[in-house]
Order: sequence, then C-alpha cells, then structure tokens
Amino acid sequence: MVKELNVKLFKEKVLIKRETCMVEFYSVLCPLCVNFGPVYEEIAEDLKYDLKFYKVDVDREKELTKLMNFEGVPTMFLFYKGDYHEVPFPYDNPHNKTGYYKDDVVGFILEKLNQ
Repeated sequence: MVKELNVKLFKEKVLIKRETCMVEFYSVLCPLCVNFGPVYEEIAEDLKYDLKFYKVDVDREKELTKLMNFEGVPTMFLFYKGDYHEVPFPYDNPHNKTGYYKDDVVGFILEKLNQ
C-alpha cells in the first residue's frame, strides 16, 4: 500500500526514522503520473516486505519539491537505511517520455537494496 506524505510525515518517516522507502513525487495534472499510479501500487504490493512506499503530491507539497531539488514529475527516490540515507538514489527513468515500466523500477530497487 502506498501512503501519501506531507512535509511533516516526510521528515518524520524518511529523515528522522530513516525508513528504507521509495518515494514518488507526482502531480494529478501529469498524464505519466496518472498512468503510473496503478503500477506503483502493484510494485508496492509486490515488494511490501522489502521496503515502504510513499508518494508526494508536488502541487500540494511545494516545500518538499524544493527540499528534494528535482525537476519534472514523476520522479522517484529510493531512501536506503544506512550510511547513504541522506543522499537518496534517484530513479533514472530510461523511458523518460513514455513512462515507467514495472520491471525496470523493481529491478532498480532490488539492485540498490542488494548492494
């Protein structure tokens, strides 16, 4: 299950508790984001024992968008519990204009978790 984060919850769960998690930054006005939403939910269900999944609406949470310093949506970051938590792994989408593919995202997550 993917949970929505606001600034307060992001700071609590990601920055303070240092949960291993994937965070998707999206907009309801973005067609790629809307199309990827159900796929992201599937990935969260498939990997629910490995990490937590969150999402942030960039239109409502502008402070978080500035904090993460990225351009364009959808954008995803993997926060891995450990030494590199403060520098999350961004998911570099090889299909930039055509959307995300489930197998690519799952492969990215598993690769990073097994490093």
